[in-house]
This record gives sequence, structure tokens and C-alpha cells, in this order.
Amino acid sequence: MQVSVKTGTALDAKTDLLVLVHLEKDTPPLPPAFDDAFAQAKKVGDLPQSLRASCLLYPSEAAPAKRLLLVCAGRSSEVDAESLRRIGAIAQKRADDLGCADFVLALSQRVSEACALELACQALAEGAGLAAYRYIAPSKDKAKPAKLKRASLMAIEGKLPAACSKAAKTGMLRAEATCFARELGNKAGNLMTPSILASESKKLANNRVKVTVFDEARMKKEKMNALLGVSRGSREPAKLIFFDYDPFKGKASKGRTIAIVGKGLTFDAGGISLKPSAGMDEMRYDMCGGAAVVGLFHALASGALSPKLRVVGAVPASENLLDGDAQKPGDIVTACDGTTIEVLNTDAEGRLILCDALAYVTKTYKPAKMVDLATLTGAVVMALGHEMSGIMGDDEVCKELLEAGESSGDRCWQLPLWDVHKDMMKSKFADLRNINSGKADGAGSTSGGAFLSNFVGDTPWAHIDIAGAAWGAKAKDYYEFGATGVGVRLLLDWLANQ
Repeated sequence: MQVSVKTGTALDAKTDLLVLVHLEKDTPPLPPAFDDAFAQAKKVGDLPQSLRASCLLYPSEAAPAKRLLLVCAGRSSEVDAESLRRIGAIAQKRADDLGCADFVLALSQRVSEACALELACQALAEGAGLAAYRYIAPSKDKAKPAKLKRASLMAIEGKLPAACSKAAKTGMLRAEATCFARELGNKAGNLMTPSILASESKKLANNRVKVTVFDEARMKKEKMNALLGVSRGSREPAKLIFFDYDPFKGKASKGRTIAIVGKGLTFDAGGISLKPSAGMDEMRYDMCGGAAVVGLFHALASGALSPKLRVVGAVPASENLLDGDAQKPGDIVTACDGTTIEVLNTDAEGRLILCDALAYVTKTYKPAKMVDLATLTGAVVMALGHEMSGIMGDDEVCKELLEAGESSGDRCWQLPLWDVHKDMMKSKFADLRNINSGKADGAGSTSGGAFLSNFVGDTPWAHIDIAGAAWGAKAKDYYEFGATGVGVRLLLDWLANQ
């Protein structure tokens, strides 16, 4: 589906569905053909007067618009990017349910005054684009193509500023990147292996983004034994995928480098420390941190954002299975920076594949700031649920991410990361152990971040544990089930403010 800004007034628009967004207790101007239906809806108390409530009206005579949907934006204080995102999604889903080929979306004057028009157009387009995503499951029956093809943003009266057209396009590109990450995350383990993820990543390469992939031979040369150790139990070879957005074309003196690393564990059975069978199928989502990084570079490649800084991405991709060659609890592995690690639990594998990637990126690119995303722990789900991600690390980077979370809708909450947590990860048989001593110590999510902190040097860094938010969240207007694509829009807003 495409979203664009059209000239002319919405009241005269020829469309299958006209959507008018208004504040509570307000009545927006209506096409005359809908006056009778509006009066009847008002008489029986059907007019929407609370946030995201809606009412569908039909004309009493021939009219350019076949239907009219009134959607309430609540009070003026409730109008923000996230509420408009969800209203854009409501419009898209209602149009789709009605079998419309197109719809026109317009804000009342008072809604327009409550939020900057460019931001509003971006949010509405983004929400509509997010809601348009459909995961098409493999089936012997061919999926029916979506009938809904177009959406237009218009002014109820007058016309929208020219800048709104670019804002709507940006919103759609952000949505497309998020939905690309969703698609990667929703694929079954046999349909999204490390090799397939690398192949999908290579397709993003263009004159804006460079993509490079390390195979296992290159990883062995770089002594990435923590990452390779996880992969030993699988017949699928590991991959380490790098992205490089460099507007300065190698002239490092002209800009800073920001690094983003995402866990790409395409399926996690736990290894020798085998997971319970119930819910194991959901471990397809264990690569959603990596999917967020791929989605980010999808956005950078498409021009959704053109930051004046170099952005480097890394996605260590592996499976965590078990066979006669799988690493065992108690094994000692050496990361690429020389750190020795006691593998006490093979199901704490995400930090093992991340640590080599973090150490390599730190040494090679010397980033000014670095962030990693991972479905790292079940503990963060217990602490924060499915509606937000846990972050920890450098306070300034965390503050920036918290702000980006509020603006993007990918909300976060900061957890502590103190020396006491780092001490938990020390081993008597190696430099570090990959889990703390067990339930008695607690702090499961923070201890995972504490382990990773050993591989970033002095780089201002934050760890984002997306295990709760990556999937399993309650349905919102712009997604219903499966992978949420969390992290893509968070990172875009974070980069935009660097």
C-alpha cells in the first residue's frame, strides 16, 4: 500500500472511504451528503467521543465519498505521534475490512493545531503502513492479493504544506523497514537460517549501504571462538553480517561512527542445556535483535533517514542446536579479544555470539557510541512484560534511548548495571562465566548486560534486552501477532538525534 499527500480538500475527495479525525466534543466539517446520517448517529449516541473511538456513516445521496469514518483523537493533550500512528492504523484496517481500494485521511483544524502537521503526516502514514503488513503463511492455496492499494492524506479545508509530502514518504519508509524486520522474525527456523539471513541482508546493498559477510573460515581467522562455539551443534554454518552506511566515503575525519549490533540467533533449542519443548517453536524470534539491525539498514538504504555520521551494523547469526560436537556445560572458550569464558549454560548463548561481535566492532571501528539489541533473557519479561524493552549501560546513551523510545513508540525502561552485577560474572576457571550462580543471585537481565560490558572497552554503550517486546505483545492497532519489529523505529529516532 502506498500513502501520499494529495492537493484539494478532503470533503470533495472521490474515495471508497473518507476518514475524518477530530477532537472529543468537536464536530468537523462534513460533506453535505452525510448530514442526515450524522444527525441520526448523534441522536442515538453513536458519535465517537473518546480516544480512538469511531463511527461509520453512509451518505443519503450520491457523494464523492462512498463512506465516512469519524475517528476521535481524544483531548488535545492526547494528540501525539503514537496516538496518530494508531489512528492511521485504525483507518487502514477499517478500509481493508470494508474491501476498499483506497481511503482518504484528514485531520480537523483543532487536531492539526495540537500536533505539528509534518509530524502528524509522518505518524499517520507510518501507522497505516505498519497496519498493512500481513504475514503470508506457506500454503498450497495462493494468497489473495490485498485489495487496498492507496491511502491519501488531505486537508479538510485548504491544503497541506508541501513538506507534508516528504514526511508521509518518510513514515512509509519507516513502516516498510519495520515490516521487513517483522517478516524476517516471523519466518520458521528452517526458512530463516544464518545463510538465508545473510542472503536477505546482501540484497540491501546499494550506493548508500555496503554489506559484508564473514563465513566461519574468516571467523576462525579472527579467533571468534565464542560465536563459533555456539554454532558447533548445528549443520548450518554461522555468519557474521556487517553493514556500513558511510556518507563520508571513508573520510573518517569528517564524522563520528555509531555502531549497532544485533543478536541473530535464527533458532535456539538451547544446545546441551535443552529448552522445554513447550513454546520452543517461538525460538524463531531469537533473531529479532538482528532483524532490527537489518531493518534499520533497510531504512538507511531506502533514504528514510540520512544521518550525517557513519553507522556500522553487525549481526552475528547462528543456530543453537545439539549433536555430538555441540559445546558442553563447563567448556572454556576464548573470545576474539582473548577473554576466556566458562560456558556454564549453553542456553545462555546470545551473549556468546554477541561478545565476539562487540569486541571486533570496538577494535575495528572505534565507535563514538554503540548499542546492542538482543532477545537475551526471560528475566526482562518477568520484570517489564511485553510492552517495553529493558536498557542498561552508559547513562547518557540510555537517556537518549529512553527519549527515542517515547517518540517512536518502542518504549524502554532503564535497569541498573553496577559493579556488583559485573562481579557476578567472574569465574574461578576462566575470566568470565556466561551465567551468574543461579536463582539466588537474581538480576538475570542485568547480569547478561554485565557480561557484555566486558567487550566494549571504554565505548559509551547501551544494551537493549528486547526479549519481551520482540513478540508476544498485546495486539495494538498496527500489529496483531508475531514479531513486532521492535527496535527499528527506536534506532531511527535515536540516530536522528545524534
